[in-house]
Amino acid sequence: MVVSNNDAFLEQLIQNQRRAIRYYVLFAAGLVTLGIVVITIAFVSPFWLDPKSPIIPDTFKGLFGMGGAFVSSLSAFQVKEILNRKEKIQAFETIKVQMQNLKSTPKSKREDSQKRLEELIWKVLEKTALS
Repeated sequence: MVVSNNDAFLEQLIQNQRRAIRYYVLFAAGLVTLGIVVITIAFVSPFWLDPKSPIIPDTFKGLFGMGGAFVSSLSAFQVKEILNRKEKIQAFETIKVQMQNLKSTPKSKREDSQKRLEELIWKVLEKTALS
């Protein structure tokens, strides 16, 4: 594997991890926002409907429960997953820096280090593909 290909590969891995983090955060924020909107609608709904209607308590209870469920989904937010992905990003960036440093070392000293880094990259690829 050529060093420049490794750089592109590592950059792609880093971008994939960042996209995954962004997805987790946006998904959780979307659910919580939806829950807050539903709870707000539950509080405002008695003003829209006839106050003497027997539907109001059931509507309020149902909407409030549904909104609460969306807001409580934040408790299932996987902070551990985001922290693991950030650690992976740091590891990939470290490998990338080592690859850049490898380019400036003399060819005689480069072979061993290059082989070890390429083996490490292949292990990362294996682990990424299997997980």
